[in-house]
Amino acid sequence: MLVVARELRAALHELFTTRKFRIILISLVLIAAFISVSELAVAKLFTGIILNEGEMSQTQLAILVTVFFLFFAATRVGHFFQRIYRVNVFDKAFKHAKSDQRNSKGNWRWSLAFELTNLLSSAAQLGVIILIFFYLNWAFALLNILIVLVIFRIYGRLFMKQIEAQRGFVLAKLNKQPVKNSVRIGSRVKTGETGILISGAAMLILLAALFYLSYTGGISQSNTIVFFFGLRMQNNNLSSISSSLMRFARARTYSE
Repeated sequence: MLVVARELRAALHELFTTRKFRIILISLVLIAAFISVSELAVAKLFTGIILNEGEMSQTQLAILVTVFFLFFAATRVGHFFQRIYRVNVFDKAFKHAKSDQRNSKGNWRWSLAFELTNLLSSAAQLGVIILIFFYLNWAFALLNILIVLVIFRIYGRLFMKQIEAQRGFVLAKLNKQPVKNSVRIGSRVKTGETGILISGAAMLILLAALFYLSYTGGISQSNTIVFFFGLRMQNNNLSSISSSLMRFARARTYSE
């Protein structure tokens, strides 16, 4: 996975040449992570309302339901504006760097920037989810982080193979050697789906552990529901990372 980290760092410095734009990008990544992971707080609030509604007065219930809907709406609106604003950041950064804006290179730089942002956002979200898991139950969190590290190690190997494959496609194009779309596109899709399948298998292991801890009383009912939503969010992030890594590999090689 160190290879992936080096490639991400290199792409960050090549696309965003000044500290100002790198700070803005990292800020957008952190905002996206906060917005997405705040949905766990929404889930916690929702389970609290459902499990304890019989013990609340109508006024308390009305206040909590109102807060729930306002919080949920705020996360959706924030997510929308974050995604829109990052396009402006990319445009300003590329113009400031006076990078090659020809159709071929320019388009691939845009693709690379989007995939870089997606990967950094997903990684930041995973980090926050892991911290929340430690807050809720350290034993389950340790098992979770161990499995995530194994997944990242596998992702690193898949990424290296995909980089080699994409560079082979670039070389074939330069030598005017035709490559079938089923081979060129299929390589990226199959590798990405392999990573998604692996993260899905890991999800089953973690769910089994969650059911066990819930059954034995190691985790409360409300926290079990939050863990379930958190695991789904984590699995979605891992799946997104797998697909984005392969698209990043393609954009990285074609923009070199």
